[in-house]
Amino acid sequence: MLKIGTVGPTFPPIERIPEQAKRLEERGYDSIWFPDHLMGWYPQSIWTPEIAGFFADLSPHVFFETTLSIALAASTTSTLLIGSSVTEPIRHHPAMLAQSFATLEHITNGRCILGIGAGEKENVEPYGLKYEKIVSRLEEALQIIRLCWNSERDELLNFDGKFWTLREAVFELPPLKGRPPIYIGGGGPRMAKLVGTYADGWLPFMIDLDSYKNRLQIMKDAAKKVGRNYDNITKGLYTSLIIDDDHDECIRLMQAPLIKARSLATPSEVFEKYGYEHPLGKKYYGLTDFVPSRLSKKEALDAIEKVPLEVVQESYLWGTPEEVIEKLNQFIKLGMSHWVVWNETYFGDPNKVRSSYSSLGEVMKYFKESK
Repeated sequence: MLKIGTVGPTFPPIERIPEQAKRLEERGYDSIWFPDHLMGWYPQSIWTPEIAGFFADLSPHVFFETTLSIALAASTTSTLLIGSSVTEPIRHHPAMLAQSFATLEHITNGRCILGIGAGEKENVEPYGLKYEKIVSRLEEALQIIRLCWNSERDELLNFDGKFWTLREAVFELPPLKGRPPIYIGGGGPRMAKLVGTYADGWLPFMIDLDSYKNRLQIMKDAAKKVGRNYDNITKGLYTSLIIDDDHDECIRLMQAPLIKARSLATPSEVFEKYGYEHPLGKKYYGLTDFVPSRLSKKEALDAIEKVPLEVVQESYLWGTPEEVIEKLNQFIKLGMSHWVVWNETYFGDPNKVRSSYSSLGEVMKYFKESK
């Protein structure tokens, strides 16, 4: 049966986190995920009433700290899986990540997931840290986390890497049941190889079907090379969603400024696929290069105007409930078993909050009733 998760609250009041987590568990969701961000994906220069509507009352860059959010979500739930989507080892030393999530394993009674990736420039460079060699850094961090989690009592840990060094270090916080599973975010070939080599799960964000299939093969080859069981790796998919009972209404929603603004984080290859250049520059890689706080209102609006519908359609999972089910089933046939959904329909039209969640409910019902 397909596991279904969604994004947890990131902004005040703090009470929303345990309340929402409990409600999601009662509604049949399997997981809740908290992003590890300091900056959101929208330029605050366009976050004005005429563009963002009533959302303008709250900054797009409001995020509670991730591990504390996970702990709060655990306080009112008993079965819900709770993960980071995703953290990275640039702002966080890998030994500290090992300690934080080993602690969360105790707090959540074994229900937490360490979602980790290479990170995004928007959360790193503006804060005085270097954003470079990110995949190599991630691999080294995974090695250190595993080293810490697999260490024995009184064992001294030593590690010589390009980014970190351990000298007679120790890690003696014992597991409650077993160490948290590690899910790697990121859809590139190198990330797929890391999943096969080190991880328990894969959670790529908005990847097309052909790329998904290709990455699974890379993952399988990497797992075989190190003697791991590929079948034990959870294959996930993290999507932004636009959903409505009317197909044409979905098309209309995808023309909205905030929906198109999110598509600026889409890699340049997708634009080039349809004969366009990325509005922010040739070979611009959205997820890693995009720093929305650096865009003036004019720059942002000019860029948004140049985002074609075809690119928006590849930046979101979209359609009627039946169409969304059909698209998801194609991924399930490849092995996808954990879908994390972020419903963003109402950013296209605030009046769609209730109806979009009703449509999402139809999708959930279909998969929960499927055997």
